[in-house]
Amino acid sequence: MRRRRLVIGVVAGVCVLLAVIIGSYVYSDMRAVAKVNNRSITWQSFYDNLVKQGGKQVLTAMIREELIRQAAAKEGIQVSKADVDAEIADLEKQFGSAGGLDMVLAQYGMSRADLENQVRTNLMLEKLATKDVKVTEDELKKYYEEHKSDYREPEKIKARHILVPDEKQAKEILAKLNEGADFVQLAKEKSTDPGTKDKGGDLGYFTRGTMDPAFDKAAFSLKVGETSGVVKSAYGYHIIRVEDRKPEKQLTLDEVRDKVERQVKRQKAKPSQEVLAEISSHSKVKINSKELESVKYSLGL
Repeated sequence: MRRRRLVIGVVAGVCVLLAVIIGSYVYSDMRAVAKVNNRSITWQSFYDNLVKQGGKQVLTAMIREELIRQAAAKEGIQVSKADVDAEIADLEKQFGSAGGLDMVLAQYGMSRADLENQVRTNLMLEKLATKDVKVTEDELKKYYEEHKSDYREPEKIKARHILVPDEKQAKEILAKLNEGADFVQLAKEKSTDPGTKDKGGDLGYFTRGTMDPAFDKAAFSLKVGETSGVVKSAYGYHIIRVEDRKPEKQLTLDEVRDKVERQVKRQKAKPSQEVLAEISSHSKVKINSKELESVKYSLGL
């Protein structure tokens, strides 16, 4: 699932890039996109090379996205911001944190807006595929029992930390804490973590394996209300305080009914490619480029 979404995301990023390039080409005509010493690389040659290297795949993806959007509108299918946010939250869990997902997006030259757009399209396609699918209570119970381990909430802790670049400073802060100084205030004043500094070092809830290994080991060894000693990680020197702990929990069918129903519907639905083929067969697509005419064949037209 993660690999499929990443591939889709990369294509979406390339689509945005090509759209910008084509627009620039239209307005810039034959002016150089770059100069190497006294030789120009024209917009025309740049565009031609992009078409050769991936233009067909990009155009195919863009046409499919438009077909999905039109089909969803025709069926009255809508995807809310809450739907998109839930999918992205799931991706953040897969990559360990919001920061982990942002790092992956940066590697592919994508923004959060690019990701949200692609997620919205994927959800439209899923709703098109499952709009007529019905599931029974017995099917829900059977799927839940067979996949019960997928619906366990792992142990979580809620913690704060203070991050500094050197051990000496960390020991000085720890001494102040031992004398009764306020952890939140010291985090705001001394921490170098830009993501948590203004929140008094608040990291929220997280599961094992989310953080740096050394940080993770130290944090999960603490009891609620305890403060660690100086902990060295790849990011510097931390002082950690655990504020709450939630033990591992098996979620009931009622608690995950919507998720289970979605999975059962996915299993019973037509494959995405079949849905796309049906949408394409009822649509008219005109390609205004001889170099890209073969895109019609990949769309099944």
